Amino acid sequence: MTKRLNSSYIPKETLLKGSEKMQLERRQRWGKIFQYLTLIPVLLALMLIALLIGDVYLDTWTFQVVEPKESGQTFALGSARGWRGVVEQELAAQGESQEDITAFFSDPEEVRKFKARNRVELVYVPRIMADVNGGSGWRWVVSNNRDDLEESYGFFEGRKMLSTIKADLSEDQRLYLNPWLDFSFLARNNSGSSFLAGLITALLGSLWVVVLVLLISVPIGVGAAIYLEEYAAKNWFSNLLEINLRNLAGVPSIVYGILGLYAFVRIANLGPSILSAALTLSLLILPVVVIASREAIRAVPDSLRQASYGLGATKWQTVSQIILPNAISGIMTGVVLSVARAIGETAPLLLVGGAGFITTLPNSPLSQYAVLPTQIYSWLNAPETSFDHAAAAGIIALLMVLSLIYALAFFIRRRFETKW
Repeated sequence: MTKRLNSSYIPKETLLKGSEKMQLERRQRWGKIFQYLTLIPVLLALMLIALLIGDVYLDTWTFQVVEPKESGQTFALGSARGWRGVVEQELAAQGESQEDITAFFSDPEEVRKFKARNRVELVYVPRIMADVNGGSGWRWVVSNNRDDLEESYGFFEGRKMLSTIKADLSEDQRLYLNPWLDFSFLARNNSGSSFLAGLITALLGSLWVVVLVLLISVPIGVGAAIYLEEYAAKNWFSNLLEINLRNLAGVPSIVYGILGLYAFVRIANLGPSILSAALTLSLLILPVVVIASREAIRAVPDSLRQASYGLGATKWQTVSQIILPNAISGIMTGVVLSVARAIGETAPLLLVGGAGFITTLPNSPLSQYAVLPTQIYSWLNAPETSFDHAAAAGIIALLMVLSLIYALAFFIRRRFETKW
């Protein structure tokens, strides 16, 4: 029976006439052409993004001609383990005795002052500069806030001019390739010197703001979505709310900044604090959280609701134990993507007092703050051009944070995704 059915099967193409078959082949051919054409703008966009990120990243690598005020020596990568080992070698190079070095590390105030004035970092010394810097390859160096940055060259420009730069160096000057984006940059406090500028204050400020935004926007947004989708009557009022929510999702962020300035900074008298920023950004992303949560709840099949009611469950039991667990993927994805948008906002945070130069770490919701976008903006507007490289390193750090957030959203969606 199976053989008879298989043998009697006639492909659809053989039933078509000659002209119809040609038309079908032509449509299929044009379909493939349009399929490939749609890939062109996607590939171009990816190439442009890659070129942009690559250009910014290369701006974080600079050949620097530095006139150091301390020893100016570099130390081999394997000669020290950790910050203390490098500092011991630097103090010894400055002529300090072993007793003085031991006394220095036993005095917390002296160590604090040293950390405030110096930065331990890795630099790369080209082979052609080995005799000037004490060796080639990756080496440790202690930068001081009184060091003079004489010249700064981009990565490709510096490589071409190495011989010329070396010939023009004076006896007190050093040349090395400095990667601005390193662990010390991420872990160090901000400074008025580009040598010592760090990102830890902005990173912690962004973390404070994001945590408060989540604590404020998620309960309100998800609760509003549950009410509008499961409890609210379908009348003109609920329709008006839905229209306003969609309109608010498209309002420019600077409008929310103006609202936050008057409502939270001035009227509520919270001042330019982390809490003011968190409340402002919560208003910004709240419409998006509500819309995304409503779509996720709406995507749960109605048959699950009816089955729950048929088993005698109450409305709240159905919502809390059936609907929300099955909608968690869409809800969390919407929340994480909304938070990613909030992290990259600059205009509303500048209006509510986001500072670009903060040297104290935030310790409460009422602390003054700096976040990654405002810190980058501050460095780009600094009078010293060397801060542009710190800004480029900050941009790459911000992109890395956003990439981690988007990866988290993708993981949550795949982890909790339910196929009906």
